[in-house]
Amino acid sequence: MPSRRSLSEVRFAALLVYGPDGTQEASRRSARAVADIKNCLPDYIERIGERFDEAFRDGRFGDFLGDDVVLVPVPRSAPFKSKDAAWPARRICDALAVRRLCAGVESLLERHTAVRKSALVRKGAERPGPSDHENTIRCVDILAQAPRRITIVDDVVTRGATLLGCARVVAARFPDCEVRGLAVVRTMSKQEIMTMLDPIEGHIRIVHGTPRREP
Repeated sequence: MPSRRSLSEVRFAALLVYGPDGTQEASRRSARAVADIKNCLPDYIERIGERFDEAFRDGRFGDFLGDDVVLVPVPRSAPFKSKDAAWPARRICDALAVRRLCAGVESLLERHTAVRKSALVRKGAERPGPSDHENTIRCVDILAQAPRRITIVDDVVTRGATLLGCARVVAARFPDCEVRGLAVVRTMSKQEIMTMLDPIEGHIRIVHGTPRREP
């Protein structure tokens, strides 16, 4: 993806859907699933890898996974204080790599300055935007050769600010590489969800200065 395009748009895909405001069983189950992912529960991470494998074999996510794709986990909201700290995005990448859904996993992105966790900020306007992420993340130069495709992996996508900010950093370093985003879960606020498994592909764009995820 050329860097000029990554400034305002990135393609993304997601496997599951999460209804944080719902009260029905599927919505409550999705909340538990997100907690299990955030806590890096081994059995659930394993299940996520299986679901992605099944979806890929059914013809989904071909633009995001494959044997020429390098997976890059999204860094956490603050610099690591311990090498043993939970890192859901990295665990997800490893689960996909075990199933040979990528060429490899590289921790190219490093958070050098903390940003507020979006989940803890109630107002959308106060949540970190793509530029906040772009300005607090550096690309670690550990690749001898630029890959043809890079997919940035996160656990949960809401507005898409994190994925877009990370895409800007990666595209600036690898301007001739296709850069896309992949999340396990996409958030669907203020509604009930009927089922958690809902694979989709879409875009994250800047609209009137604000990141917007479609769908």
